Order: sequence, then structure tokens, then C-alpha cells
Amino acid sequence: MHYAVSDINGLWDKYEALLAQIDFGPDDFLYVLGNVLGRGPEGLRILHDLSLKPNAQVLLGNQEFAAMICLPWLQEELSSDGTRDDVLAARLQQVLSWKSDGGAAVMEEFTRLPLAGRQLVLDELSRLERTAEVSCGGNRFVLVHANLENFAPGRPLGDYGIGELIQGKPDIGSRYFDDRYLVFGHTPTPLLYERERIGEEGTQIFRQDRLIGINCGCVYGGRLGCICLDTFAEYYV
Repeated sequence: MHYAVSDINGLWDKYEALLAQIDFGPDDFLYVLGNVLGRGPEGLRILHDLSLKPNAQVLLGNQEFAAMICLPWLQEELSSDGTRDDVLAARLQQVLSWKSDGGAAVMEEFTRLPLAGRQLVLDELSRLERTAEVSCGGNRFVLVHANLENFAPGRPLGDYGIGELIQGKPDIGSRYFDDRYLVFGHTPTPLLYERERIGEEGTQIFRQDRLIGINCGCVYGGRLGCICLDTFAEYYV
């Protein structure tokens, strides 16, 4: 079976419980639509565990993109006698922005790793894909972290820039494809359902026409949602 999950946000216990719930095995495939990292304390551990699975693929989310920019700077600081003040000043605003938006836990986990472990993290981040396309169960799917901003029919997925894929949310009143489903995370599904509280009871996967939103806000008190692309069965932790 083919499964899709998103926005685990460093919550190892929920990640581990989900794998057990779907009875994930070598004949299955798991797509993680970004934001493995962020806010929770064990995002790098989850990223590494997924990198060891030949039947798993992690897409680039906004947290991973921020990590790709900021963690090499942190690595430089940890591996040298320091960086010039003018260089530090140029980087400070971006680092502080990510730190307040979920990066603090990632940076703390990163600093606890030995040098070889930190380099492995950077290598794993560099291998992340931006999108994926899947055919299974008689249907076709386009998987992205957040959105296909500036969508145009017939525009190749490879033409979308990172910023068009990892921020914002799809126009849930539009149909993007007639022959494919667009599966995305990033925006917590209660917001797609126009509920005020993210962590309310009954948080569930969003489905409307050919749009499927799967970030059920687990890091905000909601649930970790997962969908089987072959059967459309839904799983929650």
C-alpha cells in the first residue's frame, strides 16, 4: 500500500505509533510531505529513520528548507573559532525568524549531535525532493508540501519554485487537475474546514473534490493523520 502523511513536526511517539497502526512493512511505501522537523524535539531522529527506509520518501517542507539554510551556519559555528561579526549580523534575522517558527527544537537537537552526525543531517536534507507523483489504486496523485502557487494547467511540476511549493495553501474552491488528486500538508485541516480551534476534538483529513489536505495539526494538539492512497482509508494518532 501507498501512504501519505505530513507535518510530523518532530513528534517521535506519534510517528512510531502511526507506523504501528498502518502495520508499515517492506511491501508498503510511505510519502512524508514535509515538516518532519519543527517544534517537536526529535525531528532529526525521524528524518534519519526515514532516510534508512528504502520504501519512504520525504518531501521538502518549509521547516526543512529553513534548516538547509540555517544549520550549515550553525555547523560552521560549532566547528570553528567563530564567524566574523558582519557575517553573523547578516544571518541573525533569518536564524531568529526560524527559531521562533519551530526551529529552536531542531537547532537544539542538532547541537547535541557529534560532527559526523551533523554532517549526515545536512546530507539527508540535501537529498529531499520537492514533489512526487504517484499512480496507485486506479488513481493518480500529485504530492506537495503546501501548495501549487501560481498554478497553470499544463505547467510542469519542475517549473514551480520552492517558494511556490512550501508556503500558502491551495485555493480550495478550485479544481487543479481533472485527472489527478492534489495531496498537500502545511495548513492544518481545521483551518481548511474554517474551524477556529486547531486542537479541537475530531480533527480530520480534508477532502474536497480532488483536493486532499492531510496536516491534522498534531503539533498543535490535533492528530497525526495519514491516508492510504490505494484505498482512501484514513488513519489517526
